[in-house]
Amino acid sequence: MTASKKTRLLLPDRATTEELYNKLRPDFESVLQGIYQQIRQLAEKEGLPVTVKYRLKRFDNYCDKLVRLSKLQGSEMLQVTDLLGIRIVCPFLEDLETIEHLIAQEFEILEMERKAEQHSFREFGYDSVHFLIRTKALDCPAQLPHSCDVCEIQLRTILQDAWAEVEHELVYKSDIGIPNHSIRRKLASLNASLTLSDLIFQEIRDHQKEIRRRGLKCRQEVESISCDYGDIQISQLPELGEMEQLDDTTASDSLSSRKLENLMLAALEAHSNSQFQKAIDIYSAILEMKLETAIYSLIHNHRGMALFALAKYQEGVNDFNDAIEYNGENTRAWCNRGLAYRILEKFDQSLEDYDRAIEINPGQYEGYWGRTQTFFEMKLFSRALSDCQKTIERKGDFTPAQELEKTLRRKLF
Repeated sequence: MTASKKTRLLLPDRATTEELYNKLRPDFESVLQGIYQQIRQLAEKEGLPVTVKYRLKRFDNYCDKLVRLSKLQGSEMLQVTDLLGIRIVCPFLEDLETIEHLIAQEFEILEMERKAEQHSFREFGYDSVHFLIRTKALDCPAQLPHSCDVCEIQLRTILQDAWAEVEHELVYKSDIGIPNHSIRRKLASLNASLTLSDLIFQEIRDHQKEIRRRGLKCRQEVESISCDYGDIQISQLPELGEMEQLDDTTASDSLSSRKLENLMLAALEAHSNSQFQKAIDIYSAILEMKLETAIYSLIHNHRGMALFALAKYQEGVNDFNDAIEYNGENTRAWCNRGLAYRILEKFDQSLEDYDRAIEINPGQYEGYWGRTQTFFEMKLFSRALSDCQKTIERKGDFTPAQELEKTLRRKLF
């Protein structure tokens, strides 16, 4: 019995410990603030929309933890490893992997634990990744009893964090156990639903990325084709991120949004593979459906660009006309019609369209770039140079504008 007592944690004097805790508190908070700033900078550099929180364990909670540790066999060797805590909450599952990789690169990891692995498929419990990272030692000879130079980092999705907060109240902090099998099954079901929701959200995000990837491929293909016409750089197609609007409120009752989206993907696939007539046929079929006016504008603009790629310029202009009629704020349509007019050598109309695009959105570069090229075709080199510089101000890494600026300077100076 005596030997057993020696292996148990001896609780420190509460008053003395609290005095030491308050003395060390500013140092603890300084360490936390440093880690918080470091993680925020990492996330911002990667463009990750994460929420980062930090907390110093309150003294009463620290004491409660020591009491629980004191009941464990061999507890004199145990330490309070979550005195300093950081929580990182991410929107999507893939963000967790990115943050996990960044943490592994930036900090010295002493321990990593995946909470979900502790539970069988019949059990409930929140999913989360916990890291213990080494922190710098405090500039103080005294040390809080059973503390150590570590910080716990919890990594969760938004849904995992919501579950953890609820579970903490219902289970961890409750003095009432949950023996009722019906209640346990309900909790397990809720947790499974949240886990499934995380997977579905990630699937939707992956699908949107695929739409954008195909859209980018489509724009690049059409831009390369446009170079056959006097090295004129084509204005970009509408961002395919706009296709996220294609939900149940934008499709007719007779056609699901999923079918509409699949048709759009098929059109983009044909478009990006230079199967322009096939793309035009699919766009035409989509336009037979009942859609919101903004979507009509988007599809007409796409079809107009496919017609342009087949050198059917006037038909393309007709589609751009319809795109503008459905949505007068569609700057892509204004820019694309300005391009078609330039190809048709209707320079005054081309300039008017680019003027309108710039008026709608003076922050975008496409209107200035299109107007630059029209001025260049008209041999108005001073005006072309002015707009070229405005293009570069808005998109500093735009190589075509940088090259044209050099050409214009040689002509003028």
